[in-house]
Formats: sequence, C-alpha cells, structure tokens
Amino acid sequence: MSQVKIIDVTLRDGGYRNNFAFTPEYAGTTVGQLAEVGVYAAEVGYCNGSFVRKAEHGANSAVSPAYLDALRQAARGQLGLCVMVHPRNVDEGDLAMLAEHGVGMIRVCLRRDQLDEGLHTLALIKAQGVRASANITHVTTQPATVLADMAQRAESAGADVICFADSNGHMLPSDVERLITRTSRRVHTPLGFHAHNNLQLALANAMAAIDAGAEYIDASLCGMGKGAGNLHLAMLIGYLHRCDPADRHDLVRALQLSEDTARQVPASHLPAPLVDILLGTYNLPFDVQPRLDEIMARLHLSSTFQGLRALHEQNLLARLDSHGWAPARLAGGQQ
Repeated sequence: MSQVKIIDVTLRDGGYRNNFAFTPEYAGTTVGQLAEVGVYAAEVGYCNGSFVRKAEHGANSAVSPAYLDALRQAARGQLGLCVMVHPRNVDEGDLAMLAEHGVGMIRVCLRRDQLDEGLHTLALIKAQGVRASANITHVTTQPATVLADMAQRAESAGADVICFADSNGHMLPSDVERLITRTSRRVHTPLGFHAHNNLQLALANAMAAIDAGAEYIDASLCGMGKGAGNLHLAMLIGYLHRCDPADRHDLVRALQLSEDTARQVPASHLPAPLVDILLGTYNLPFDVQPRLDEIMARLHLSSTFQGLRALHEQNLLARLDSHGWAPARLAGGQQ
C-alpha cells in the first residue's frame, strides 16, 4: 500500500457541484491542508474550460497565472499541482503558462474520437519539461483491445502516467482488476484509476485497482465530483490505514478537512441522485440529457427513469443491429 499516490480532484471534478465557483480563499486553504494530509498532488482545475474552450464558470475552470501562483504558495512545496486539459481547448502557449506557474503534472483527457489530438498534446507537454498523464475516459464504452492500443500509444507519446476513468460509474471490482492487470502486461508506464460512485462502488473499485498494481488513485473531499461523485478521500485513507497502520496519510486531518468542506460548500455533501444509479447501471454518460429529452418527447414518457430505460434499450438494439440481429421494434415501444 505504501506505493499508492493520491491525487485529490476536489478543485477540478468537484467543480461540477458548484459551477467551478470555489473561492480563492477556499482553494488556497484546501491546497495547504491537503499538503498536511499527505496527498501526492492536488488537481486544481481545468485550463480554458471543461468541454469546449471558453472563459466559463469560476477560477477553477479558467486556471489563471494568478490562481496558480496563489496555490503554489499555499502548497509550500509539500505537494504537486495538477491541471486537467481537453486537447482542443489548449495550445502550446497555454501549456507553457502552466509549466511556468508551477504545475507539475498536466493531465490530458484522452478520448478515442480525439486520440490524435490527445497524443499530440502529450508530446507538447513533455516538450515543456512537465510530467504528463494520459487520462483515458469513458473506459466502459470501449473494447479491451481499443483501451490497450490507446495505452500503448500514450506510452509511446511520452505519458508518465496512464489513468483510467470509470466516467459512467459502471464498473465492478472484477472489471477494474481485469483492466489494470491486462494493461500492466502491455505497458511499463505507472497506472492510475479514477472512480465514479454511481453504484456506491468507488472504494471497492479503487481497492481492486490498488490490488492489481495501480499506483495513482483519484479521490475528492466528501466524494465531490460530477454526477454521483468520486471516491471519498477520507474513506480511501481510512482503508489505507486499515491495511497498514503505518500509512503516512493523516486521517484525522482528512476528516477535519472534509467536515470543513461540508460546512463551507453546501453542494459538497449531497446524496447520490437517483438518476445516477441508472446512469451507472446502464453505462450512460452524465451528459446524456439531450438524448433523454428527445426520446421522452418521442415516446411520450413522463418519467425520467422510464426515459433512461428506453435509452438503454435503444443502445442495446443498436449494438445488436450492428451485428445484424436487431428486431424491428423500436426501443421503448412498450411501456
């Protein structure tokens, strides 16, 4: 367990809970206290937005030089700063700025449909002398062969870490173990795992990743994150202490910081929305709303739950149809 490096993603993924509007005071205090907890790094936001390039939300989605300088000072050299980027949102100048202002690792969202852009961004990051993480997203929507190819190409592009994200919260521990084990046979780059908690399996899945050899685990204060949220930082540290009483992370301080966050950020400690249970079960992405609206209107459905089930059936039929097996009846035709 001693090799586990925790990356806290509160100020990045947690931003989906409050429109990326963490105050500078909260961000600085949090980074300073995370350093005392003993986490490896704090992921402090996106650069130029989360999905498309724009000056959106708050400081945690813009990541300005002044913001980074303040957080670097708060960290006091005791933990690293990470920033997440979408390849189409950044250019070489943005990456140079991040490097100049103390970001030690830049994490690149790596998608199959934008793979070439992502690999190019990894190479540009390495040219800046900064560590690069290839974060392969939505892993449950891709065949194992595709994930293996993406990992190998990321390694060839210079990635220092390859992190798999269960973006839909759909994985079981056996899935995670199989993914990490198979990938470790194909690449030599250290592996990481980012869990979502749709089915309340974030900790179990992280445990499986650690047991299979993953070295980097993402977590957040109070489990803050997109949709149902991420792995709860204090729960992860509690597990590490349970396995090894000599674990170096400060569990009491992590719990105190979680308590402070729950008080200061009301959206940090929300119960899992019921819809997220279906998203995790049916392997549907968080941003499925446009498709959901369309199918509910077309089929005259009044319940979001019914609409998500209809979408799931539609996806199943599409997969069968790709093999020539689909029946003629449309998904959701019977309620």
